[in-house]
Amino acid sequence: MDPSPAPSATDAVEAGATIAGRHRYLRYRPALDGLRAVAVLAVVLYHFNPDVWSGGLLGVSVFFTLSGYLIVTLLLREHERTGHVDLGAFWARRIRRLAPAALVTTTVVIILAGAHAWGWQHAMVWTDPVAAVWSVMNWHQIGFGPDVGLRIVHPLSPYWSLAVEEQFYLVIGIVLLGVRRTARPATVMMWITGAVWIAGAATARFAHLSPTMAEWGTHVRAPEIAAGCILACVLIVTGREARGRAADALGWIAFGTLLGLFAFASKSQWWLFHGGFALVSVVSTCVLIGLLADGTLARALSWRPLVALGTISYAVYLVHWPVRLVLIPERTGGLDGAPLALVRLAVALALAVALHLAVERPFMRRFPARPPVVLGAWLLASLGVTVLAHGLLA
Repeated sequence: MDPSPAPSATDAVEAGATIAGRHRYLRYRPALDGLRAVAVLAVVLYHFNPDVWSGGLLGVSVFFTLSGYLIVTLLLREHERTGHVDLGAFWARRIRRLAPAALVTTTVVIILAGAHAWGWQHAMVWTDPVAAVWSVMNWHQIGFGPDVGLRIVHPLSPYWSLAVEEQFYLVIGIVLLGVRRTARPATVMMWITGAVWIAGAATARFAHLSPTMAEWGTHVRAPEIAAGCILACVLIVTGREARGRAADALGWIAFGTLLGLFAFASKSQWWLFHGGFALVSVVSTCVLIGLLADGTLARALSWRPLVALGTISYAVYLVHWPVRLVLIPERTGGLDGAPLALVRLAVALALAVALHLAVERPFMRRFPARPPVVLGAWLLASLGVTVLAHGLLA
């Protein structure tokens, strides 16, 4: 989540979900928040009622590709206009944007599990929240091997997609350090990310991967992020923008394909874990091209309710799975199917709005943006959560 898988003035378009604003190197496009809304709805409805929305897991793939495009565009534009990239400030913005809500959610889950609420103490081990706050949940889950299928029910398991994205933030900064002094950084970056797409797709298609590695391995899911990176590089290298009716039509075709995949794809289909995620990234990239054309698709996805949902999509992603585990038929008077899914969605949205207003927005607006302060606060808070997890769950 891709999930990811939703900033303030400097983070309006940098990652999963946004708080309305602008970035000095890239203008804000409401339609991208609309796309985030569609993606997070796909994931949430898949988890709430998988029999109806069986391919909604691909919403995470959309978040990966969108993040790749936005992050690489911002970093390369900054280098293009200033001659350098302040990676400390970049990483600090990412931490300040994503960590507070994740740390708060993780802390609440630990406390509830420690209080033996809803049996979570049996579903979790103390290292689960530790993996969540240190952004290694995907590898933590893979490490359990064949037993991981029994552990996907723990309330922090969707953090795997956040881990993949946050590992990308680290790696892309390191790659940029290596290419920034070349004559054409965007071109070099394009070739590197192109190679990553090919290597990841080939690994998924031809390597004999375990089901857990095929779904959660960073290197296997890398093509989805790389596709967005490639688009960013191509647009910067060519100096062109996506425009015209052809781009808009391409976007509509790709968007319709994406909705079809959400409805009809399934984890049980062989193709999906054998190169299918890389193919989906091509579809997501075509949707982005359509949105960047500022045509009818962009106007449709700029619908205000969608933009509003996209603004809180990160918070929705964080809270929806614990809500799913709490609101089950046995605790809702036998409610099931679509009615239960609607109740879960209403509760998840209410909690997400609260998390957004009480945590996300205040931290982005009021917490100091200086990298040493942000990094120090994040390290202390993460260590605190680690100690709490060991104390209550070990």
